[in-house]
Amino acid sequence: MLWGWSKTKCSPIGIDFGIDRVKLIQVTLTDPPQLVAAASAELPPEARNDPAARTTFLSDTLRQLIRKGGFTGRRVICSIPASQTLVAYLQINRSESEGLSDQVAAHLRERFNVEPARLIIRHLVSEAAPGAANKQEVIVLAAGREMVRRYMDMLKGVKLDVVGMQSEPVAMLKSFEHMYRRAEDAKRTTCFIDIGAATTKLIIAHGSQLVFAKTITAAGDHLTRQHAKAHSLDFAAARQARMSMQPDVAAAAVVAPPPRRAERQLVAATSAVSASSSAGGAMAMIEAQMRAEREAAEGSESRTPSADPPLADDPVAHEPEPPESPESPEPSEPENDAVDCLIDELRLSLRHHQTVYPNRAVEKLVFLGGEANHRQTCQTIAQAVHIGAQLGDPLARLTRAASCKPPVNVDLRRPQPGWAVPLGLALSPPDC
Repeated sequence: MLWGWSKTKCSPIGIDFGIDRVKLIQVTLTDPPQLVAAASAELPPEARNDPAARTTFLSDTLRQLIRKGGFTGRRVICSIPASQTLVAYLQINRSESEGLSDQVAAHLRERFNVEPARLIIRHLVSEAAPGAANKQEVIVLAAGREMVRRYMDMLKGVKLDVVGMQSEPVAMLKSFEHMYRRAEDAKRTTCFIDIGAATTKLIIAHGSQLVFAKTITAAGDHLTRQHAKAHSLDFAAARQARMSMQPDVAAAAVVAPPPRRAERQLVAATSAVSASSSAGGAMAMIEAQMRAEREAAEGSESRTPSADPPLADDPVAHEPEPPESPESPEPSEPENDAVDCLIDELRLSLRHHQTVYPNRAVEKLVFLGGEANHRQTCQTIAQAVHIGAQLGDPLARLTRAASCKPPVNVDLRRPQPGWAVPLGLALSPPDC
């Protein structure tokens, strides 16, 4: 059956390569979409920390999940992991003599000391800021070419046809695009906070237009390490303990409202819902990739595996000092814990947005990601910035297609805030 001639089109398979879990989803391109297939698998500890083990695990697991899940076709759109993506927010002068792409490349070379030719770069021009007629607000998303090539080779080895790759911030917003169809929705200002395992993605949107994006290297793994340290547990036991502590957010919908905003409440919504990324983490990823490329070019065979620098697709290579393996002793934590770090970064981002767009205050926070199931964490963050919030469930609006098999390792009876990226990928137009 030819693509485009079927009565009900199926989307490509959206694949989200998370640090601790890989997720796949396919839907029909109807309104609302229907779920065709969904599946996920948790990465073992060795696959989280070792690039070769990660590639092997993903290759084997993708074959199994596609077969068991009942997915249709071989076309896939995948994410570029946030931990391996440089996110930069730039203000660039408007110029008739120099193209925007050239200006972006020059800024990356000057500001981050990286060679743009070694990166795959995408940029988005955000809404013009008031009073900045000669400036362009540009969000830059860049990833190492070698890292992207390795993901492509792995997918081709599984006989999948890659028709697109998207960054996680863009996919996140795509999964909620249906909420901003009316003309008046363009006036709504929303902050989406996706708290994952290794990173937190923070984006601010005016309606469905992305105007700010940031990646924060404080997330679930940091909270797990703190829990392990406090209770004298190893990483695996602490992670399991934290997961078992997650409240039933579907049953406990309403909690105490933030101070001074009694009319706004943090709810578990089952119906929906200059700042650059952390420069140190992003630059560590780029530098690690370039070191790997140089050493590969030298072809040294005398290296031992323990002497290798972290590769670009190492899930911890984005951090200035990569954390030790889950079984190793705990690294020292900063004076402020991970939640305090998230609150500080959120405040800085909100302040920057308010400076650039003084007439567009953020009206609502939408929490996403696996860590969003920890209702107390979300409540603490929302209360700290005095903004009402919701728990986003991107899968809530989906109906199930008649041919849909039971999802593999996905419980649709509970809110699934961690599925914004894979659903956004499935709904995204192919690049080719």
